[in-house]
Amino acid sequence: MRGAKPPPKPMGELLILPSTNMRVPDPPRTLPEGLPQECWQDVVRELMLRNLYDSDCRDMVEAYCIQRARFIEANEEVHKHGLLIKMKGGSQRSNPYVSLSNQAYDRMVKLGAELGLTPVRRGRVKGAANTFQAPASKFLKSGV
Repeated sequence: MRGAKPPPKPMGELLILPSTNMRVPDPPRTLPEGLPQECWQDVVRELMLRNLYDSDCRDMVEAYCIQRARFIEANEEVHKHGLLIKMKGGSQRSNPYVSLSNQAYDRMVKLGAELGLTPVRRGRVKGAANTFQAPASKFLKSGV
């Protein structure tokens, strides 16, 4: 189909389901502490809610968390020092954290697409077979 996509149809009322008491698996011991482990908790919880997390994607989630932490840290350095760094002789050169940020972002987007975290890939990624699923009866009205 060529041209602009038609606007999405309204979904009507959205039903907010109660949160489940699911336990996020502990991060691997190889994942650095700090920002990467905080990312682990957020990303794995999101994948579990979408029924996309299983133990076979653990390493990919770990790599995603490391790249996200690098991206955030490099952006903080760019914010502190700017895009250009003044040298001793008065000349300027580009901040090396800019390229680190760009590379980490590119890797993060690729890994996020593989994990189903991007909107485009979300519908194409199939749910994991061995993950937690809340019983449907929990969300259905009784007597129906």
